[in-house]
Amino acid sequence: MKWRTKSYVSIRSGYNKLRENIKIQPQIEYVDTLESYGRVLYRDVISSVDIPPRTSSHMDGMAVIAADIKYASYSTPITLNIVRNVGLGNVPNYPLCSGQASRIPTGGYLPPRADTVVPVELTRILSKNKVVIFSSLSKGSFISASGMDVKKGAKLFHRGAILRAQDVALLSMVGITRVLVFKRPNVAIIPTGDELTDNPREINQGKIFNTNSHIISRLIQEGGGIPLDLGATADKAEEIQKKMKLALTKTDIILTIGGSSMGEHDVVEESINSMGSPGILVHGVKLDRGRVAGVGVIKGKAIIILPGPIQGSVGAFVVFVQPLLRFLSGLPEFSRMGKNCTLAKRWEARNKFRDFVKVVFVQIKLTKYGKFKAIPVIGETAAMTVLTRANGYILVPEKTAAIEAGEQIHVNLLPGLSYTAGYPVDFL
Repeated sequence: MKWRTKSYVSIRSGYNKLRENIKIQPQIEYVDTLESYGRVLYRDVISSVDIPPRTSSHMDGMAVIAADIKYASYSTPITLNIVRNVGLGNVPNYPLCSGQASRIPTGGYLPPRADTVVPVELTRILSKNKVVIFSSLSKGSFISASGMDVKKGAKLFHRGAILRAQDVALLSMVGITRVLVFKRPNVAIIPTGDELTDNPREINQGKIFNTNSHIISRLIQEGGGIPLDLGATADKAEEIQKKMKLALTKTDIILTIGGSSMGEHDVVEESINSMGSPGILVHGVKLDRGRVAGVGVIKGKAIIILPGPIQGSVGAFVVFVQPLLRFLSGLPEFSRMGKNCTLAKRWEARNKFRDFVKVVFVQIKLTKYGKFKAIPVIGETAAMTVLTRANGYILVPEKTAAIEAGEQIHVNLLPGLSYTAGYPVDFL
Protein backbone atom coordinates (compact mmCIF):
# COMPACT_ATOMS: atom_id res chain seq x y z
CA MET A 1 0.00 0.00 0.00
CA LYS A 2 1.35 3.40 -0.92
CA TRP A 3 0.65 5.99 1.76
CA ARG A 4 -0.46 9.43 0.65
CA THR A 5 -1.17 12.58 2.64
CA LYS A 6 -4.90 11.83 2.69
CA SER A 7 -4.12 8.48 4.36
CA TYR A 8 -3.05 10.23 7.57
CA VAL A 9 -5.54 11.03 10.33
CA SER A 10 -5.51 14.04 12.60
CA ILE A 11 -3.85 13.96 16.01
CA ARG A 12 -7.16 14.68 17.70
CA SER A 13 -8.93 11.84 15.88
CA GLY A 14 -6.14 9.39 16.68
CA TYR A 15 -6.08 10.27 20.37
CA ASN A 16 -9.87 10.18 20.65
CA LYS A 17 -9.97 6.69 19.14
CA LEU A 18 -7.38 5.56 21.64
CA ARG A 19 -9.31 6.96 24.61
CA GLU A 20 -12.59 5.52 23.41
CA ASN A 21 -11.17 1.98 23.25
CA ILE A 22 -8.96 1.68 26.32
CA LYS A 23 -10.35 0.26 29.54
CA ILE A 24 -7.54 1.28 31.88
CA GLN A 25 -8.56 3.93 34.39
CA PRO A 26 -6.75 5.90 37.10
CA GLN A 27 -6.06 3.79 40.20
CA ILE A 28 -5.41 4.89 43.78
CA GLU A 29 -3.31 3.75 46.71
CA TYR A 30 -2.20 4.86 50.18
CA VAL A 31 1.44 5.84 50.61
CA ASP A 32 3.43 7.00 53.60
CA THR A 33 3.45 10.78 53.73
CA LEU A 34 7.23 10.97 53.73
CA GLU A 35 7.23 8.93 50.51
CA SER A 36 4.56 11.04 48.78
CA TYR A 37 6.82 13.61 47.10
CA GLY A 38 5.74 14.14 43.49
CA ARG A 39 2.53 12.15 43.88
CA VAL A 40 -0.94 13.40 42.91
CA LEU A 41 -3.56 13.65 45.66
CA TYR A 42 -6.77 11.70 45.15
CA ARG A 43 -8.84 13.84 47.50
CA ASP A 44 -8.78 17.12 49.40
CA VAL A 45 -6.73 17.21 52.59
CA ILE A 46 -8.26 18.90 55.64
CA SER A 47 -6.27 19.77 58.75
CA SER A 48 -7.49 18.27 62.01
CA VAL A 49 -5.20 20.46 64.14
CA ASP A 50 -4.03 24.03 64.59
CA ILE A 51 -0.47 25.03 63.62
CA PRO A 52 1.07 26.15 65.85
CA PRO A 53 -0.97 24.11 68.32
CA ARG A 54 -0.40 26.75 71.02
CA THR A 55 0.63 30.36 71.12
CA SER A 56 4.38 30.36 70.62
CA SER A 57 7.40 32.59 70.19
CA HIS A 58 9.01 33.27 66.85
CA MET A 59 12.11 34.84 68.44
CA ASP A 60 14.67 33.84 71.05
CA GLY A 61 14.09 36.12 74.05
CA MET A 62 11.92 36.66 77.07
CA ALA A 63 8.21 35.92 77.46
CA VAL A 64 6.65 38.79 79.38
CA ILE A 65 3.40 40.61 80.11
CA ALA A 66 3.21 43.65 77.84
CA ALA A 67 1.84 45.90 80.58
CA ASP A 68 5.03 45.33 82.62
CA ILE A 69 7.27 46.87 79.94
CA LYS A 70 4.95 49.64 78.81
CA TYR A 71 7.44 52.37 79.69
CA ALA A 72 10.71 50.52 79.04
CA SER A 73 13.42 52.26 76.99
CA TYR A 74 17.20 52.53 76.87
CA SER A 75 17.01 55.54 79.16
CA THR A 76 14.47 53.96 81.52
CA PRO A 77 14.96 50.18 81.37
CA ILE A 78 12.69 47.80 83.25
CA THR A 79 14.07 44.99 85.39
CA LEU A 80 12.09 41.74 85.66
CA ASN A 81 12.56 38.53 87.60
CA ILE A 82 13.47 35.45 85.54
CA VAL A 83 11.32 32.64 86.92
CA ARG A 84 12.31 29.77 84.63
CA ASN A 85 13.21 28.62 81.10
CA VAL A 86 10.70 27.38 78.53
CA GLY A 87 12.09 24.31 76.75
CA LEU A 88 11.16 23.47 73.19
CA GLY A 89 8.26 21.02 73.10
CA ASN A 90 7.34 21.65 76.73
CA VAL A 91 3.89 22.98 77.59
CA PRO A 92 4.30 25.38 80.55
CA ASN A 93 1.40 25.13 83.00
CA TYR A 94 2.46 27.88 85.37
CA PRO A 95 1.00 31.36 84.86
CA LEU A 96 3.38 34.28 84.51
CA CYS A 97 2.84 36.95 87.17
CA SER A 98 3.39 40.68 86.92
CA GLY A 99 7.06 41.54 87.16
CA GLN A 100 8.20 38.15 85.88
CA ALA A 101 9.81 36.89 82.67
CA SER A 102 10.59 33.45 81.23
CA ARG A 103 13.43 32.59 78.89
CA ILE A 104 11.93 31.28 75.66
CA PRO A 105 13.42 29.93 72.41
CA THR A 106 12.02 30.32 68.91
CA GLY A 107 9.06 27.96 68.71
CA GLY A 108 8.63 27.72 72.47
CA TYR A 109 5.09 27.82 73.90
CA LEU A 110 4.18 30.89 75.95
CA PRO A 111 3.26 30.41 79.62
CA PRO A 112 -0.32 31.35 80.59
CA ARG A 113 -0.80 35.16 80.88
CA ALA A 114 2.37 35.92 78.91
CA ASP A 115 1.37 37.91 75.83
CA THR A 116 4.60 39.28 74.37
CA VAL A 117 8.13 38.17 73.56
CA VAL A 118 11.06 40.56 73.89
CA PRO A 119 13.88 39.56 71.48
CA VAL A 120 17.17 38.80 73.15
CA GLU A 121 18.73 41.79 71.37
CA LEU A 122 16.54 44.12 73.46
CA THR A 123 17.53 42.57 76.79
CA ARG A 124 20.52 42.17 79.07
CA ILE A 125 20.91 39.43 81.65
CA LEU A 126 22.00 40.92 84.98
CA SER A 127 22.14 37.65 86.87
CA LYS A 128 20.65 34.19 86.90
CA ASN A 129 17.36 35.63 88.09
CA LYS A 130 17.30 39.18 86.68
CA VAL A 131 16.87 40.59 83.16
CA VAL A 132 16.76 44.19 81.95
CA ILE A 133 14.31 45.12 79.17
CA PHE A 134 15.26 48.12 76.99
CA SER A 135 12.18 48.54 74.82
CA SER A 136 8.44 48.85 75.13
CA LEU A 137 6.57 46.42 72.88
CA SER A 138 2.87 46.18 72.14
CA LYS A 139 0.86 43.17 73.24
CA GLY A 140 1.29 40.27 70.83
CA SER A 141 4.74 41.27 69.59
CA PHE A 142 6.91 38.42 68.27
CA ILE A 143 4.39 35.71 69.00
CA SER A 144 2.43 33.35 66.75
CA ALA A 145 -1.10 32.75 67.97
CA SER A 146 -2.50 29.23 67.97
CA GLY A 147 -3.67 28.39 64.44
CA MET A 148 -1.89 31.38 62.90
CA ASP A 149 -0.27 29.21 60.21
CA VAL A 150 -2.97 26.53 59.85
CA LYS A 151 -6.48 26.52 61.30
CA LYS A 152 -8.16 23.31 62.31
CA GLY A 153 -10.64 22.42 59.56
CA ALA A 154 -8.75 24.38 56.89
CA LYS A 155 -8.32 22.82 53.46
CA LEU A 156 -4.60 22.32 52.97
CA PHE A 157 -4.56 20.81 49.48
CA HIS A 158 -7.04 20.14 46.71
CA ARG A 159 -7.57 16.86 44.89
CA GLY A 160 -5.15 16.72 41.98
CA ALA A 161 -2.36 18.64 43.70
CA ILE A 162 1.15 17.41 42.93
CA LEU A 163 2.92 17.21 46.28
CA ARG A 164 6.14 19.19 46.57
CA ALA A 165 8.80 18.97 49.27
CA GLN A 166 7.18 21.72 51.36
CA ASP A 167 3.76 20.10 50.96
CA VAL A 168 5.04 16.81 52.34
CA ALA A 169 6.50 18.73 55.29
CA LEU A 170 3.17 20.43 56.04
CA LEU A 171 1.27 17.14 55.88
CA SER A 172 3.71 15.71 58.40
CA MET A 173 3.41 18.77 60.65
CA VAL A 174 -0.36 18.32 60.96
CA GLY A 175 0.10 14.66 61.86
CA ILE A 176 -0.94 13.02 58.60
CA THR A 177 1.15 9.86 58.21
CA ARG A 178 -0.49 8.39 55.08
CA VAL A 179 -2.15 9.99 52.07
CA LEU A 180 -4.37 8.66 49.31
CA VAL A 181 -2.80 9.28 45.92
CA PHE A 182 -3.17 8.18 42.31
CA LYS A 183 -1.00 5.23 41.35
CA ARG A 184 1.81 5.88 38.94
CA PRO A 185 1.00 4.21 35.61
CA ASN A 186 3.41 1.48 34.51
CA VAL A 187 4.70 1.93 30.97
CA ALA A 188 6.52 -0.75 28.95
CA ILE A 189 9.01 0.24 26.27
CA ILE A 190 9.84 -2.14 23.42
CA PRO A 191 12.56 -0.67 21.18
CA THR A 192 12.68 -2.61 17.91
CA GLY A 193 15.33 -2.93 15.23
CA ASP A 194 17.92 -5.51 14.17
CA GLU A 195 20.52 -2.76 14.31
CA LEU A 196 19.95 -1.93 18.01
CA THR A 197 22.03 -3.08 20.95
CA ASP A 198 21.99 -2.47 24.68
CA ASN A 199 25.70 -3.27 24.88
CA PRO A 200 27.92 -0.20 24.23
CA ARG A 201 30.80 -2.53 23.30
CA GLU A 202 28.94 -3.64 20.17
CA ILE A 203 28.81 -0.15 18.68
CA ASN A 204 32.10 -0.73 16.88
CA GLN A 205 30.62 -3.84 15.29
CA GLY A 206 28.06 -1.92 13.25
CA LYS A 207 25.33 -1.83 15.89
CA ILE A 208 23.51 1.31 17.11
CA PHE A 209 23.24 1.90 20.84
CA ASN A 210 19.65 1.84 22.09
CA THR A 211 19.49 5.43 23.34
CA ASN A 212 15.90 6.31 22.41
CA SER A 213 14.33 4.01 24.99
CA HIS A 214 16.47 5.63 27.69
CA ILE A 215 15.24 9.08 26.68
CA ILE A 216 11.62 7.93 26.62
CA SER A 217 12.11 6.21 30.01
CA ARG A 218 13.21 9.49 31.57
CA LEU A 219 10.29 11.38 30.01
CA ILE A 220 7.91 8.77 31.43
CA GLN A 221 9.52 9.04 34.84
CA GLU A 222 9.37 12.85 34.85
CA GLY A 223 5.79 12.67 33.60
CA GLY A 224 4.67 10.64 36.62
CA GLY A 225 4.93 7.10 35.26
CA ILE A 226 7.09 4.07 36.00
CA PRO A 227 9.06 2.93 32.92
CA LEU A 228 9.84 -0.70 32.17
CA ASP A 229 12.42 -0.89 29.38
CA LEU A 230 12.28 -4.37 27.86
CA GLY A 231 15.46 -3.86 25.86
CA ALA A 232 16.46 -3.95 22.21
CA THR A 233 14.23 -6.28 20.19
CA ALA A 234 14.92 -7.82 16.80
CA ASP A 235 12.56 -7.09 13.89
CA LYS A 236 10.94 -10.49 14.22
CA ALA A 237 7.26 -11.00 14.96
CA GLU A 238 7.88 -13.75 17.53
CA GLU A 239 10.35 -11.56 19.47
CA ILE A 240 8.01 -8.57 19.50
CA GLN A 241 5.02 -10.73 20.47
CA LYS A 242 6.96 -12.31 23.33
CA LYS A 243 7.71 -8.93 24.84
CA MET A 244 4.20 -7.67 24.14
CA LYS A 245 2.77 -10.59 26.15
CA LEU A 246 5.04 -9.76 29.07
CA ALA A 247 4.16 -6.08 28.88
CA LEU A 248 0.41 -6.80 28.85
CA THR A 249 0.72 -8.63 32.18
CA LYS A 250 2.85 -6.00 33.93
CA THR A 251 2.00 -2.54 32.57
CA ASP A 252 -0.84 -0.17 31.70
CA ILE A 253 0.63 1.39 28.55
CA ILE A 254 2.89 -0.23 25.96
CA LEU A 255 5.20 1.80 23.74
CA THR A 256 7.07 0.42 20.77
CA ILE A 257 9.93 2.43 19.28
CA GLY A 258 11.01 2.06 15.66
CA GLY A 259 10.41 -0.84 13.29
CA SER A 260 7.39 0.96 11.89
CA SER A 261 6.87 2.44 8.43
CA MET A 262 4.26 3.56 5.95
CA GLY A 263 5.15 0.72 3.59
CA GLU A 264 3.27 -2.49 2.85
CA HIS A 265 5.21 -4.61 5.36
CA ASP A 266 5.29 -3.45 8.99
CA VAL A 267 6.40 -6.08 11.48
CA VAL A 268 5.32 -4.00 14.50
CA GLU A 269 1.78 -3.49 13.21
CA GLU A 270 1.51 -7.14 12.18
CA SER A 271 2.73 -8.31 15.59
CA ILE A 272 0.23 -6.13 17.43
CA ASN A 273 -2.70 -7.13 15.25
CA SER A 274 -1.89 -10.82 15.72
CA MET A 275 -2.39 -10.54 19.49
CA GLY A 276 -6.03 -9.54 19.68
CA SER A 277 -8.64 -6.99 18.77
CA PRO A 278 -9.17 -4.20 18.12
CA GLY A 279 -5.40 -4.07 17.57
CA ILE A 280 -4.12 -1.10 15.59
CA LEU A 281 -6.68 1.72 15.45
CA VAL A 282 -4.64 4.35 13.64
CA HIS A 283 -1.32 4.14 11.84
CA GLY A 284 -0.08 7.32 10.21
CA VAL A 285 -0.95 10.69 11.75
CA LYS A 286 -0.76 14.31 10.69
CA LEU A 287 2.30 15.03 12.81
CA ASP A 288 5.59 16.50 11.68
CA ARG A 289 7.80 15.10 13.08
CA GLY A 290 6.28 11.71 13.91
CA ARG A 291 3.93 10.90 11.02
CA VAL A 292 4.50 7.12 11.19
CA ALA A 293 3.20 7.00 14.77
CA GLY A 294 0.19 4.84 15.53
CA VAL A 295 -2.14 3.83 18.34
CA GLY A 296 -3.86 0.59 19.20
CA VAL A 297 -5.51 -1.35 22.00
CA ILE A 298 -5.16 -4.94 23.19
CA LYS A 299 -6.99 -6.27 26.28
CA GLY A 300 -8.14 -2.74 27.00
CA LYS A 301 -4.58 -1.43 27.30
CA ALA A 302 -3.08 1.36 25.24
CA ILE A 303 -0.40 0.63 22.67
CA ILE A 304 1.43 3.52 21.07
CA ILE A 305 3.83 3.14 18.16
CA LEU A 306 6.64 5.71 18.40
CA PRO A 307 8.80 6.36 15.33
CA GLY A 308 12.46 5.39 15.44
CA PRO A 309 14.07 8.79 14.67
CA ILE A 310 14.37 10.56 18.00
CA GLN A 311 12.54 13.79 17.13
CA GLY A 312 9.60 11.82 15.75
CA SER A 313 9.66 9.63 18.83
CA VAL A 314 9.53 12.63 21.19
CA GLY A 315 6.90 14.34 19.02
CA ALA A 316 4.60 11.30 19.22
CA PHE A 317 5.30 11.08 22.96
CA VAL A 318 4.12 14.69 23.35
CA VAL A 319 0.80 14.22 21.56
CA PHE A 320 -0.13 10.67 22.60
CA VAL A 321 1.82 9.44 25.63
CA GLN A 322 2.02 12.59 27.74
CA PRO A 323 -1.76 13.23 27.92
CA LEU A 324 -2.44 9.56 28.63
CA LEU A 325 0.14 9.56 31.43
CA ARG A 326 -1.49 12.65 32.93
CA PHE A 327 -4.96 11.09 32.70
CA LEU A 328 -3.86 7.93 34.52
CA SER A 329 -1.97 10.02 37.08
CA GLY A 330 -5.11 11.94 38.05
CA LEU A 331 -4.18 15.16 36.24
CA PRO A 332 -5.91 17.10 33.43
CA GLU A 333 -4.88 15.42 30.20
CA PHE A 334 -3.63 18.50 28.41
CA SER A 335 -1.21 20.85 30.13
CA ARG A 336 -0.45 24.42 29.14
CA MET A 337 2.68 24.56 31.28
CA GLY A 338 5.01 26.80 29.37
CA LYS A 339 6.33 30.26 28.69
CA ASN A 340 5.13 33.03 26.42
CA CYS A 341 8.06 34.12 24.27
CA THR A 342 8.91 36.15 21.19
CA LEU A 343 10.00 34.10 18.18
CA ALA A 344 13.52 35.26 17.36
CA LYS A 345 13.70 33.86 13.83
CA ARG A 346 11.16 33.12 11.12
CA TRP A 347 10.01 29.52 10.97
CA GLU A 348 8.39 27.79 8.00
CA ALA A 349 6.90 24.29 7.71
CA ARG A 350 8.29 21.72 5.34
CA ASN A 351 6.34 21.81 2.08
CA LYS A 352 5.26 18.18 2.25
CA PHE A 353 3.68 18.54 5.69
CA ARG A 354 2.28 22.06 5.81
CA ASP A 355 -1.21 20.85 6.76
CA PHE A 356 0.11 18.66 9.61
CA VAL A 357 0.46 19.55 13.29
CA LYS A 358 4.12 20.52 13.66
CA VAL A 359 6.33 19.94 16.71
CA VAL A 360 8.98 22.64 16.57
CA PHE A 361 11.78 22.38 19.10
CA VAL A 362 13.08 25.72 20.37
CA GLN A 363 15.75 27.12 22.63
CA ILE A 364 14.49 29.72 25.12
CA LYS A 365 16.93 32.47 26.01
CA LEU A 366 16.74 35.51 28.25
CA THR A 367 17.72 38.74 26.49
CA LYS A 368 19.72 41.53 28.09
CA TYR A 369 16.43 43.46 28.31
CA GLY A 370 14.85 40.81 30.52
CA LYS A 371 12.61 39.40 27.77
CA PHE A 372 12.34 35.80 26.65
CA LYS A 373 12.93 34.80 23.07
CA ALA A 374 12.57 31.40 21.40
CA ILE A 375 14.98 30.31 18.69
CA PRO A 376 13.82 27.45 16.41
CA VAL A 377 16.22 24.49 16.50
CA ILE A 378 16.22 22.83 13.09
CA GLY A 379 17.87 19.58 11.98
CA GLU A 380 17.28 16.16 10.51
CA THR A 381 14.70 13.98 12.26
CA ALA A 382 17.34 11.70 13.74
CA ALA A 383 19.62 14.53 14.93
CA MET A 384 20.04 14.21 18.71
CA THR A 385 21.67 17.66 18.92
CA VAL A 386 18.33 19.26 18.06
CA LEU A 387 17.06 18.00 21.40
CA THR A 388 20.22 18.78 23.36
CA ARG A 389 20.07 22.39 22.17
CA ALA A 390 16.32 22.70 22.82
CA ASN A 391 14.55 23.34 26.12
CA GLY A 392 10.97 23.61 24.90
CA TYR A 393 8.73 23.04 21.92
CA ILE A 394 5.92 24.73 19.99
CA LEU A 395 2.84 22.88 18.80
CA VAL A 396 1.96 24.53 15.49
CA PRO A 397 -1.64 23.93 14.30
CA GLU A 398 -2.38 22.11 11.03
CA LYS A 399 -3.28 25.19 9.01
CA THR A 400 -0.31 27.31 10.11
CA ALA A 401 2.54 27.05 7.62
CA ALA A 402 4.83 29.81 8.94
CA ILE A 403 5.47 32.01 11.98
CA GLU A 404 7.16 35.34 11.49
CA ALA A 405 10.02 36.62 13.62
CA GLY A 406 8.72 38.88 16.40
CA GLU A 407 5.43 37.00 16.86
CA GLN A 408 4.36 36.03 20.37
CA ILE A 409 4.23 32.27 20.82
CA HIS A 410 3.57 29.81 23.64
CA VAL A 411 6.50 27.49 24.28
CA ASN A 412 5.57 24.24 26.00
CA LEU A 413 7.81 22.85 28.73
CA LEU A 414 8.17 19.08 28.88
CA PRO A 415 9.55 17.64 32.15
CA GLY A 416 12.81 15.92 31.31
CA LEU A 417 13.33 17.91 28.11
CA SER A 418 12.99 21.41 29.50
CA TYR A 419 15.71 21.56 32.12
CA THR A 420 17.96 24.43 31.16
CA ALA A 421 21.18 22.55 30.25
CA GLY A 422 23.00 25.88 30.11
CA TYR A 423 20.26 27.70 28.20
CA PRO A 424 18.33 29.88 30.65
CA VAL A 425 14.57 29.46 30.92
CA ASP A 426 12.33 31.02 33.54
CA PHE A 427 9.91 28.73 35.40
CA LEU A 428 8.26 31.53 37.40
